[in-house]
Amino acid sequence: MILRPARARLRSERSGSVPIMTAALIVPMLLTVGGAVDLGLYEHGRIALQDALDRGVLAAAAMKQTEDATAVVKSYLKTIPNGEKVTLDVQETRTLNSRKVTATASLPYSTVFLGLIGSSNLDLKAKSTAEDQRRSFEISMVLDISGSMQDNGGIGQLRPAAKDFLDTVLTKDTKDTTSISIVPFAGQVNVGKSLFEHVVSQEYTRRPLPYPKRHDYSYCFDLLPQDFAAGLPSFVDREQTPHFSYYNINASAKKPWWCADGAPITYMTNDIAKLKAGVDALYPYDGTGTAYGMKWAELLLNPSMRPILSAVANKADVSIPASFRARPVAFDDKDTLKFIVLMTDGQIGFQPRPTDKAYSEILPKFPNKRESYVVTGDNISGWGMYVTSPAPAYSEGQAKSHYEQVCSYAKSEGITIFTIAFKVSDDTAATIARCASKPAYAYKVDGLDMGQAFKSIAATMQKIRITE
Repeated sequence: MILRPARARLRSERSGSVPIMTAALIVPMLLTVGGAVDLGLYEHGRIALQDALDRGVLAAAAMKQTEDATAVVKSYLKTIPNGEKVTLDVQETRTLNSRKVTATASLPYSTVFLGLIGSSNLDLKAKSTAEDQRRSFEISMVLDISGSMQDNGGIGQLRPAAKDFLDTVLTKDTKDTTSISIVPFAGQVNVGKSLFEHVVSQEYTRRPLPYPKRHDYSYCFDLLPQDFAAGLPSFVDREQTPHFSYYNINASAKKPWWCADGAPITYMTNDIAKLKAGVDALYPYDGTGTAYGMKWAELLLNPSMRPILSAVANKADVSIPASFRARPVAFDDKDTLKFIVLMTDGQIGFQPRPTDKAYSEILPKFPNKRESYVVTGDNISGWGMYVTSPAPAYSEGQAKSHYEQVCSYAKSEGITIFTIAFKVSDDTAATIARCASKPAYAYKVDGLDMGQAFKSIAATMQKIRITE
């Protein structure tokens, strides 16, 4: 009878349970907390290893790097604790225009607490790949030289901004693989005498009759609506643009002509002195033929123009370096990137053309300008003095449609387009921006930041990045 209560008391007694349970759990708890510390230190070390490897591989992959790739990567790994103990494997692939470096790294890590359960060593591992692709660049700079560029101070900002862009893009490391064309546009684009005469010559066209050239003051072609899409225009079947003025016949600090006689295309070159001279020669003329500027920019990146450019490459007013006479390359050439940079300050303008009435009634008022054709706002279409068929006279709406047409085609062929709209309305800026390849590639500048826009575009072109 006495033993039964004693057994019951023992069964209900709890005062000794906590020490026993604590003793049983202390090792697992220590391993859990200590393991977390070990894993935290492991992850910290892995991140440091990955960061050092990324930086080392990026430096090793640079085309301008002259040191051995493995030595470069090792120099970066030495900046982390125990970096000299890293097991490193570096693979390098070089081509004429690219350099790719892939590296894997492993670093032993000795645990403190996890060693109690047999995991005394873990390996920190990292892998990184970087590639510097010095792809060949073909660039068309389309620069607005309309009269408003004088009115708003744009021409004064354009010259230094464009020259800074040239300095950034044509570096010692990129010059040999980068060709640049400058396409100034006012109402039209002056292609220069040599190219103009070549594409209408009987030798080129195989036509039995010579092309009826209208004058020798400037060299612009009137294009038809279909010419702003894909394909090479049949130049021999296009009229030479008359030499005339619409807005600027008596304007001060501006030249009058729709086809800018003193601002022809500077054809693809890497001669920075020649390119800068072309920029310095930019002067405000008449009209804003943005679609014409974009079409000639696209043509100078279009492989269909290669035979024409090659044929006139030695001409003094073309003068393409021998290393670029196989350009423009095919659109699908994986080693070449093609860019158009458009800078404009105005609404896309209409395309007037002179008439007989303009010549007979307006010109006598300007006897010192007998060589020109002059039109007024009431007289913008019809037949020019030397025009034997109706010359295109596009409305502003039609001109915008042509602009969007050539932009769409250029982008479909993989050409990357940047736009800079200077001191324009929001509506005009939106119209210009629709041509850009991405929204981020469309710049609207209102003050003294035209140069910054050009710098940003140059930086985007030159970017290299880690690919893995």
